[in-house]
Amino acid sequence: MTATNMDVPATDEKPFPWRNATWMLIAGLLAFRILYTAFVPLDLVHDEAYYWDWSRQLDWGYYSKPPMIAWIIALSTSIFGNTELAVRLPAAVLGTLGLGFVFLLAERMFNAKCGFFAVLLSALTPGNAALGLLMTIDAPFLFFWVAALYLFWRALEEDSNTWLWFPLTAVAIGLGLLSKQTTFGFLALGGLFILISRKDRGQLVRPGLWLCAITAIAFLTPVIIWNAQHDWITAQHTSEHFQTEPFGPVKRISLALEFVGGLFGIVSPVTFFLFASLSFTGLLSIRSLDRRVQYLLCFSALPLMLIVLLSLKQRIELNWPAPVFPAGIILCVGWALQKAEIPFPLAAGAFHLRRAVVAGAIFTIATYALPFALGVFGLVGSKVDPIVRLRGWEELGQIVGAEIQKAGVEDDALIITTGGRVSTAELAFYLPNQPHVYSWKADDQVLSQYDVWGGPTQVTGRTAVLVTPVYQTVPPELAAAFSSVVKIGRVTVAINETRKHEFDLYRAENFAYWPGPQSPTMVANRPNAPSR
Repeated sequence: MTATNMDVPATDEKPFPWRNATWMLIAGLLAFRILYTAFVPLDLVHDEAYYWDWSRQLDWGYYSKPPMIAWIIALSTSIFGNTELAVRLPAAVLGTLGLGFVFLLAERMFNAKCGFFAVLLSALTPGNAALGLLMTIDAPFLFFWVAALYLFWRALEEDSNTWLWFPLTAVAIGLGLLSKQTTFGFLALGGLFILISRKDRGQLVRPGLWLCAITAIAFLTPVIIWNAQHDWITAQHTSEHFQTEPFGPVKRISLALEFVGGLFGIVSPVTFFLFASLSFTGLLSIRSLDRRVQYLLCFSALPLMLIVLLSLKQRIELNWPAPVFPAGIILCVGWALQKAEIPFPLAAGAFHLRRAVVAGAIFTIATYALPFALGVFGLVGSKVDPIVRLRGWEELGQIVGAEIQKAGVEDDALIITTGGRVSTAELAFYLPNQPHVYSWKADDQVLSQYDVWGGPTQVTGRTAVLVTPVYQTVPPELAAAFSSVVKIGRVTVAINETRKHEFDLYRAENFAYWPGPQSPTMVANRPNAPSR
């Protein structure tokens, strides 16, 4: 009797190539995100324009953040030009390639199938979709965080290449520290895991762990020197994030519930429910669990718990817990595919992943479709438009540029705003020829990088265009620096029924002096406004 396919034992079937499928998924996602970034109809959000302006004057430090974001944007724009796509391209690349480290860690801990689903569930979260589009500090920060997560685990395996993994871990952490101060948390969480894991406590008496930490922190040496030269301004700004806000107990509980509820939306409901539930039960028995689970809990459940507790003290932004989810999603996948044992009232099974994939796909597709769907249904700028902050800036820059040209103002005129860093950064990017725009305010309190830079040099006799919000007249101190200030007109860009960008434009002649503090270490290197 001739054998048929039905006669072939199941063990002889070729296993599904999960590793190849994962890399194809990541490659396809990268191509999609780059194309999406090129065609999405959204202006740069305030922070993107702000960091882009940083990239025009590279340094070792800035008012609120380390320098990595400016360096990366400068590299991209030097290749592709000063366009929205060039600013956002690194977010798509870093946000997608970081998923490769998610796969490598899950595969190393469990198997390639777990790695595939960890990547898939990570990609199917609205938060990951947004972080792969908007070029904020979270793009490089999360890339280096998840890279360090994988490399540190490899270093702790103590194989023949341990001598290589610890230095690579130090580099990843060091670059993360140059991206966002939160990376210090990696050192703390890694140290906590060493204390919890019996197998790994021996690392405390070995040089590799300590050299890794010292080398990583050494990356901040030039940043520390920069801050010392600028009155520790970044440290002061960072400390402000942890000041208790004057809320009553009811308001505090309300804010915490609002924060947790928001996480269901940015992670997707099923995935976050599994993660939160496994985190709770896992932390209760963390000392008795497998070291792989302990590692994942230390980098996910524990920091999430601390952030939730902090939300009872102050308002927390939804991007703060972003680094907890790579390890958290790997934990969920490992449990669902029965590769990680965690005490839990529900039975493990792949059906949990199917539900998470379906829910995540619905939420993520909706996230990607939103900017286009709002236009199709005529809801752009309406009260239900959640991305209204990303609208109207390009139009504003074009109109302001046209008004300046119509008024016959010289091409080399200085542009000075009085509305703060938001309008300053957006106008710097969207005005024709992208001139340097200077921000002025009456007091000497440093509130942005524009205050660190100070005003322009060589102003005597120059003409300037003053851009002020409609609710504000030209400040007398600023007007006194010119021989005459004449209103050009008013520019209005309506976003919705209640929101609009509206500014008054003034022509100011014979600039005598910059009426405010200047930073001598920064202004000397800041170029004067190029001709428009």
